[in-house]
Amino acid sequence: MDIFGMLIWAVVLVSLIVFIVLLVKSFQSWGVVHTILLSILFIECWTFIFFAGSVSQQRVAFTKSHDLLMAKVDKLTKSVALEMYGDRLDPSINLEKFVPLSNEVNRIAVERGRVWRGAVVQPPVGGLMTLQLPANVSNLPVAAPPEAAAGGAAPLALPVVESGLVVDSVVYVFGESRQAVGLVPNVYLGEFVVATNKDGLISLRPTAQDAITRGDFETAAVYEIIPIDSHTTFAAEGSKADVDSIFGRMDKAQISELLRIDAALADAEPGTLDNKASRKARIIQSYLNDGGRAPDQTPAEALAFQVTFLKDHTEVVDSTEKRNAMEGGYFDLSGRSVDARLKLDSENGVLFKTGDTFVFDESTAKDLEKQGIVSLGARIFVRTLNDYEFGFREARRLKIRAQQDLLLIERELKEVIRTNDVALKQELIREEEGTRLKLDKLQYTKELEVITSVGDSLAEQIEEKKAELSQLYRTLLSLHDQLLNRNQELNTIGTTVPVLNP
Repeated sequence: MDIFGMLIWAVVLVSLIVFIVLLVKSFQSWGVVHTILLSILFIECWTFIFFAGSVSQQRVAFTKSHDLLMAKVDKLTKSVALEMYGDRLDPSINLEKFVPLSNEVNRIAVERGRVWRGAVVQPPVGGLMTLQLPANVSNLPVAAPPEAAAGGAAPLALPVVESGLVVDSVVYVFGESRQAVGLVPNVYLGEFVVATNKDGLISLRPTAQDAITRGDFETAAVYEIIPIDSHTTFAAEGSKADVDSIFGRMDKAQISELLRIDAALADAEPGTLDNKASRKARIIQSYLNDGGRAPDQTPAEALAFQVTFLKDHTEVVDSTEKRNAMEGGYFDLSGRSVDARLKLDSENGVLFKTGDTFVFDESTAKDLEKQGIVSLGARIFVRTLNDYEFGFREARRLKIRAQQDLLLIERELKEVIRTNDVALKQELIREEEGTRLKLDKLQYTKELEVITSVGDSLAEQIEEKKAELSQLYRTLLSLHDQLLNRNQELNTIGTTVPVLNP
């Protein structure tokens, strides 16, 4: 019994003694009726006191129970708030709590569009890939269909539903595989155009020749908008962010399986690899190092610093400009958000208090250090996020360009081979001509020797003829002189004779 109950019983005992004393003293002067009425009145007062005491006791008990229950409610309210929001005094985001995790899911799903998971691959119609879409639209993994029984196919019937996909719209399709959490997309099949859509049965026409329309996958995931890249997406299941891994622990085996790159390349010496293996090694290392301590020779675009604030600082993260992300992106040129869905409720920005830690890119961290606002801590490697849509289209463009270049090279190679064949034929012809020319030269040499010999003989004959003619000329001159003399003699003797002209 508590002190209050003991006081009540003491008051009751004192009142009983006083009543008996007064009753004995007044009995002689009062009558029987007065005494009985007084006794009844006293009993009624006692009865009232007992009932009042009982009510008071129950009220005290109920008050204590209420206080205990209110304390439990307050504790549970704080626990619910902690599970919903996490520790409000902790600046780091705890993605195991409901609201931060929901915000992260919403952030990942921003502008993703609708996703149909577990779409069943049907026999192709008209050479086009055909899928039966599920009844529900979901970004989460779905349960894998049962394995095919021996000698028969697994039942993959889905309820008939109108998907709402518009004909001629572009979708992105991934092949799904069975994993512990359900069906998970792991093979990119390509970009497709919806050719037909009737009761959730759609046929897809690839936009590029290299798209995969058949394979060993039995279900597919259909995305209206290709998924966006994220740092935490590739973290190991259940891993938590810490000072050495701000995005969570990266699982080498898991990343190797997702990227289809041998995990041994991550530990290989760069000088021992060829160009192709070296590129693969750099890719898997960038995923494994994401959020961890930055290795030496980390490029500036992938380097960040963990900083500690030396004084209170407010960072404005929202732009005064407002527009839809489809009109020019989520952020302005200074990196501040312009999409209303990404903006904070507060117009004052984010407040960092003295002693808070955060991770900034290299330029921002060093700029704040120059202002004396923060002190630089650990160097963090932050992987540059990929624009998958641009990447796949750029890869397809490069592949088409390579195919075109290959066709051009093959055509030019054929032309070179043809030209080379013609050149070889011309060379053979020229060799034959050269052989004939050599034979002609030999014949010409022989003829030249004969001609030279004949020429020498003719020259001798000419010289002999010249000498003979000279002798004859001299003889003629002598005869001419004789004739002149004889003519003069004849003129002297008077004989008329005709004069010979010299």
